[in-house]
Order: sequence, then C-alpha cells, then structure tokens
Amino acid sequence: MKELVEVPVERKQKNTSPMPYHGWVGPCEQVSLLYEGFGIGNASNYDCVKSFTQLMWPEGHPHFW
Repeated sequence: MKELVEVPVERKQKNTSPMPYHGWVGPCEQVSLLYEGFGIGNASNYDCVKSFTQLMWPEGHPHFW
C-alpha cells in the first residue's frame, strides 16, 4: 500500500513489539533494502487496528477513520 510506505520512518519506528518481527521491520542489507514489514498485533480486533492507524496517521486517513 503506497500510503503506508510513504509514512515517515520516525513514525514507522513507533510500531514496536516485544516479539521479534511483530512491529515495523525496516529495510536492511541482510534481507533487502526494498523490504519493509509491519506487524499489527491482534489484527482482527477493531481497537488494535484503529490504534495502528492512529499511530501511522495521527492526522487521520480517509480510508481508515
């Protein structure tokens, strides 16, 4: 999704988790400089998804809320 890739790195880095690879995983030489991964804990839960979208787009995003 283009909009998610365009989120500033500083904001993406706030998507963290104590579990490895369950938050934001940014580009790295070991995997690929083009790879980015986003983990959304309990993604079937409305409040968890809303929390993620508010973290990525605190000003709001018309496709989500």
